[in-house]
Amino acid sequence: SNKPQVIILTGPTAVGKTNAALALAERIGGEIISADSVQVYSGLDVGSDKILLAERRGIPHHLLDILSPKEEFSAGDFYTLARTATADILQRGKVPIVAGGTGFYLRWFIHGKPQTPVSTAQTAKEVEALLEQVSEERWEVGIAKIAALGDPASAEREVPGNYYRLNRVLEILLGTGGRPLAELNLDTGAPLDYDFRCFFLNRPRLELYRRIDARCEEMVVGGLLQEAAWLLDQGLTPDEKCAARAIGYRQAMEFLIRCRADAAHITGDNLVQMVRDIQRASRNLCHRQLSWFRDEPLFRWVEAGREPADIVDDII
Repeated sequence: SNKPQVIILTGPTAVGKTNAALALAERIGGEIISADSVQVYSGLDVGSDKILLAERRGIPHHLLDILSPKEEFSAGDFYTLARTATADILQRGKVPIVAGGTGFYLRWFIHGKPQTPVSTAQTAKEVEALLEQVSEERWEVGIAKIAALGDPASAEREVPGNYYRLNRVLEILLGTGGRPLAELNLDTGAPLDYDFRCFFLNRPRLELYRRIDARCEEMVVGGLLQEAAWLLDQGLTPDEKCAARAIGYRQAMEFLIRCRADAAHITGDNLVQMVRDIQRASRNLCHRQLSWFRDEPLFRWVEAGREPADIVDDII
């Protein structure tokens, strides 16, 4: 192809994307664009498993530490920033390597940003009218409404507690007459503007789950609670912003809120339960990522249980 080449390297959480992307960038003269919805936030390093500056081997990384945790970040924001970074990297004669596991981001990045209805005071009011139930029932009611409006796939995909996302999906469905989000003016059959080479790293399910469980434990030992306390001290609540809703941070913030309210909650058993909650949520995310990319025809699945150099040999 005469089109500029762009490599996309994705896979479920804890599969080993970071090391594979580094090895690939070293081999082909690439620069890495993060497609992670949490690593964009400064100060959220441990819970997002962000690669340290000293570990980047001199390879430029884009879309890391660009926002305050008080700011929201959407697929549309990612599209704009990642496309700008891609053009910049290509202009300097390097190869863009987009690495991360957020499927929605990558679909838009490849096929273009769909035209979704703009949020208005009227649509927000309509959504609020749909969700007049007490807060304990609000999530279940919202998910049921998404499915009833014609998008059961989005209903199944939503992460519990992400009320910002829940409201936005409902607004879009109301504005489009129930057209599923996956179909919103996203012409997957249209010619692509880049020569996308897309790879999905994978491991056996039980191995992935073991790696996820170990990573969650390492995060708690490594400072997740301190980062969650920092978010609380900035006035954020677990359901308020994208950063605070992220897996790991949300559970840690909820644990700390209970500990601050009642010192009796500070027990080893409760700490272990928090870790288990994070592990369960992370495994559920892994399941959703596997399901999402199983239906993406552009992606070639690659066995990740090897040395990074061997993975790179397979890719190039």
